[in-house]
Amino acid sequence: MKKKIKIIILYILKYLGLFRLMRRRNRRKLCILGYHGISRLDEHCFQPALFMTEPLFRHRMARLSALNYPVIPLDDAVNGLTDNSMPDNAVVITFDDGWEGTFSRAIPIVQKYNFPITIYIMSSYVEARIPVLDVLLRYVLWKTAIISLDLGQLDRDGLSGTVWLKSPRDRQQLYEKLLGYLEQELSVKTGYHFIRELCRELDLDWEQLQSDRMFRLVSPEMIIKYSGIAGIDMELHTHHHFFSGASYETCREEIRENQQKLLGWTGKKSRHFCYPSGWYEQKQIGWLKKLNIQSAVTVKPRLNGGDANRWDLGRFLDGQNVSDIEFEAELCGMGDLLRKLCG
Repeated sequence: MKKKIKIIILYILKYLGLFRLMRRRNRRKLCILGYHGISRLDEHCFQPALFMTEPLFRHRMARLSALNYPVIPLDDAVNGLTDNSMPDNAVVITFDDGWEGTFSRAIPIVQKYNFPITIYIMSSYVEARIPVLDVLLRYVLWKTAIISLDLGQLDRDGLSGTVWLKSPRDRQQLYEKLLGYLEQELSVKTGYHFIRELCRELDLDWEQLQSDRMFRLVSPEMIIKYSGIAGIDMELHTHHHFFSGASYETCREEIRENQQKLLGWTGKKSRHFCYPSGWYEQKQIGWLKKLNIQSAVTVKPRLNGGDANRWDLGRFLDGQNVSDIEFEAELCGMGDLLRKLCG
């Protein structure tokens, strides 16, 4: 209900001309858009905040073009925030992780409009060539139609008893239990086989999941191929999607390994960063500066002015759960204003 009321209010504000006013007022600010995956089958139903259908993404890019928002490279935007050289109402398009669908489905669409993009690559799963396990685990628990599971059938030490899958809360609790088991007890490869066994108990077609190549990141070969195309930049998202505030040394190694992998695939040293899950601790900004990282994006939905901290850049995450009017509100800054007014 709150979302419906918000959408009605936004349409009224646009009709009254306030979107145009906010666009003029915020013309010297930068909007960074964030995307994750383009859906292959039903991922957008499973996680609408992370996955978007190809038709909707095509529509978004057409709308961005029709509204005459200039889309510029991330590097130009970061420099422009400092020296005030950006065009009015500049937009940057980013993608997280490096999903296969970004390369096979999103890139042809942005190329149609000559939009440059930045893709933040998580290099460990690019190398592993298996689905991203935590996302796959959550998906199979969402997808199954069974209502109870005997963990003893998995024949694993530490897993026993019957659990219910009747409600989203039941499934979330089982997800957290099994994810903890995966992270503590199993390697990535053995975790992959564990989920295959889990699918058997959940009455899901594992072979179909694999043939559809769901939840996989792009291959090294595709990164090499696309890195030579103008307007497509590959940047840092850590090696293991892990950036703990407990240790500078751990964070340094995550970034250095990520840089080395990307250097081998693209031939250039990447220096822009996306925090895993978009969040960080204040002390980590100093760590990034020490590592000569030039910028870092968050998931804080806000425009970025000339006084923005380059290691705390706001970014709006677009997804299947976002309406057209909400998308336009974020571009012009009306979304920012409403968040401030509503506390």
